[in-house]
Amino acid sequence: MRLRDLVQADQLALKVLTGHDLLDRRVRGVATTDLPDPAMFVKAGELVLTELTWHTGPDSARAFVKNLGEVAALVAGTALKVPPTDLIDACAEAGLPLLTLPVDVPFSQVTEHVLRGLIAEMGAPPRPAYGARRRLASTLVDGGSLTKLVTAVAGELDVPCWVMSPTGRVIVGSQPLAEPARLRLAHTFLTARFLPGMVTQEDGTALSVFPVSKGAPHRIANWFLAYAGEQVQGENEDLIVELAALVALERSRLEAAQRIERRVLDQLLDLLDSGDAALPGVVSRLHTLHVETEHGLLAVALSAGGGSAGAANGEVSVAVLDELLRPLAPGIVTASGGTSSGPTGAQPGGAPGAEEAIALVPLAGNTVEELTGHVLRGARTLESGLGDGRITLGVSSVTTGPAALSSLIEEARHARTLAALSGDRVSVITGDDVSSHRSLLAAIPGELRRSFRSRLLGRLEAYDAANQTDLLETLQAYLEESGSWSATAERLHVHVNTLRYRLKRIEELTGRSLNSWDERVDFMLALRMR
Repeated sequence: MRLRDLVQADQLALKVLTGHDLLDRRVRGVATTDLPDPAMFVKAGELVLTELTWHTGPDSARAFVKNLGEVAALVAGTALKVPPTDLIDACAEAGLPLLTLPVDVPFSQVTEHVLRGLIAEMGAPPRPAYGARRRLASTLVDGGSLTKLVTAVAGELDVPCWVMSPTGRVIVGSQPLAEPARLRLAHTFLTARFLPGMVTQEDGTALSVFPVSKGAPHRIANWFLAYAGEQVQGENEDLIVELAALVALERSRLEAAQRIERRVLDQLLDLLDSGDAALPGVVSRLHTLHVETEHGLLAVALSAGGGSAGAANGEVSVAVLDELLRPLAPGIVTASGGTSSGPTGAQPGGAPGAEEAIALVPLAGNTVEELTGHVLRGARTLESGLGDGRITLGVSSVTTGPAALSSLIEEARHARTLAALSGDRVSVITGDDVSSHRSLLAAIPGELRRSFRSRLLGRLEAYDAANQTDLLETLQAYLEESGSWSATAERLHVHVNTLRYRLKRIEELTGRSLNSWDERVDFMLALRMR
């Protein structure tokens, strides 16, 4: 039985206050309680009936809803004509459907209706999807791959299916999926208030998303299922739930294998942190990890999370860094207690003692610029799911020998510390940045950077917006061409006299002279802060 069946029962006259999009939840039982803490007396999937006699204010509403756990819905009687606003808000925030019952309908009538429906379902013929669910489980037990599982479900549902990461990467799928659709699905998964969710494409077709694991510490560290069409119902929903459980199982197997590599990397980091790491010990562990340095190796440090979602932690950071490195240059990632501290002794970008993830990454034919760009694009995709949390990254320079490994890791950690000082939601500092003005800019508080930029460029930005001009572009080109009139005019495809007029207008609006070296430096820094 589903909530929708109850709402459509005229004799019950239930009214939905929250969770209108969750009416396909299955009801697996019924319970009545007016205890302030109902946790011990309700079960997942039950319809909970209450007269609200426990309600004493907003705190009691939040506590009651939290202690309900994974129940199907809450039905409020009419001891109060309308449920308190704080209870409605608490249910909406928790993704819990809240229904009200008329005063002339007793709880016993609801209970009887639910029990009759459940008994009728138990006496129904065997469900056609049961055989399909058994085939899914046997596919995995017999050594079948995720691809076979997804293909099997896609065949049963007669729609394309995919297992995806939060960056929009297709892990396995029954057919190709275009990049715009992948990014749209990832955004929906990361930002949806409630899951399962759905997104409508530009051509009007629908795609649905379903979380793989409810136990993941953060959506940015979870996988999800996607399939064509609106959210499936009935027995087909059971197939999706079954597939999600099997995908979660397979992911846990993969992570178990990765943990072996991480233990070796932990030993290597401990050896390097001890300060007396012998080169043979370092080399042997690199060989165990199948990491070669002669073609280029770098280190990456990352901290993810924080904000209201909680302090950054190693589990989330490891999952995020591992995801960001794939598939361009997958590395070996482990969690490491942050050792760099900010001015207050707390971990930048996280809480005191927050952990960061460390990865050793063979370049595998890529440049540092390509790798950094790849990681940053993935992090930007995850940004929509961060809430008020952050992702901060440090990328070291490249080494071709194991002797420099200790300084390489320290450089990545130091770069991440500088990235955290920027205050940006997603920020990255590379080894090259550490020795440039970019590291100085990163260390300036965001509010001060915005104020500096606004004072120097604010009038130019407003003038360009009001008059459809390109003074900012002209200023940047002029500075990047080292003040050469001819080179700037050629780059902008304008006459030198036009350039002369624009530069004069820039000086008039800003009150600064472009003939002054100090003024040029100020302008360049302000442009870098945009």
